[in-house]
Amino acid sequence: MTRTRFVLLCSATICMTLAVAGVQAFGQGLGPEAYGIGAYFGMGTLTPTRQLGMGTPTASVNDVYFGNPAFAATQETASAGVRVTTTDFEGGPRFTGVQAHYVQPLRPGYSGMQVSILSLDSSGDNATLPGMGPVAVGVVEDGFLVDYGQQIGDGLSAGLSVLGYRRSKFSLATPGGPQLVNLKSAADYGGRIGLAYEWAPGDYCGVTFSHAQQTVDLAGVMMGVPGSMVFHSDRLALGVSGHLSDEVLGVVEYQYGTTSSGQAESSVSSWHFGAEYQASRDLAVRAGLADESPTFGVGYDDGEWRVDYAYISDWNDDVTGALFGGSDTHSLHASRRW
Repeated sequence: MTRTRFVLLCSATICMTLAVAGVQAFGQGLGPEAYGIGAYFGMGTLTPTRQLGMGTPTASVNDVYFGNPAFAATQETASAGVRVTTTDFEGGPRFTGVQAHYVQPLRPGYSGMQVSILSLDSSGDNATLPGMGPVAVGVVEDGFLVDYGQQIGDGLSAGLSVLGYRRSKFSLATPGGPQLVNLKSAADYGGRIGLAYEWAPGDYCGVTFSHAQQTVDLAGVMMGVPGSMVFHSDRLALGVSGHLSDEVLGVVEYQYGTTSSGQAESSVSSWHFGAEYQASRDLAVRAGLADESPTFGVGYDDGEWRVDYAYISDWNDDVTGALFGGSDTHSLHASRRW
């Protein structure tokens, strides 16, 4: 079977398997679940800028920095890098996230580990919200993860991510007036498991599943009596990447997440399609769709240093569109291997 036919077969299988999954948008209001808005631009997208330009897949494209912990097992060299991402919303606020990563093979090509650190902030930004007028928006998220991956079979690797620390905040306040919403959360525990199968050189089927528990403190006029709630969040990513030719890499991935507290549950699902064209030995061009949001990117790699840029239009619009309007996202990532 040719590579192209294999990719198409995997894509069709994913479509048929997951077509029955319901599509329910994340809560559009400003209930307690709004504490997790920052995660869609932070801890939920710990993936290279390269992938952001390819439709934002997280589980099925191997790289020097990765969202699937199973890829820690495939690393041959150590690497480190920094990614800076900004999202400007029509409604006013700007999310700015800084991520740093360090990858260390333990037994090159067999086992390895990765440490990722994240800081996301929009504190003090002003916005004009539908039906509410001008408000001050505060979105904060900080955390770090430790990944470990190991080969467990011929072309098959498995990995585990352990959440070392995570805190987040979402707040709205009227200028000179009372605080409308003030949500502060701290992770009680969290982790991610992943599998990756290399079905052809450089081509992978990948799957990840993550689960976390957060305790959220509620305050503000819109929250009523101050208190706290325990939330559970789950996220599944399933996809396949493959070379359609020597110069073109394609990827298709499905992602599904839920957030629940007691009997209340909200969910969000998305499809991700992308491609990368290796225009020359050092230069690559990328494009894709992240749940109907177009993405574009370009990258330069000389074998030691790599710099990537990506643009996303209306990223996570089903989560934030009703609140903040459309958005423009720019991401710049620099990394070094040795």
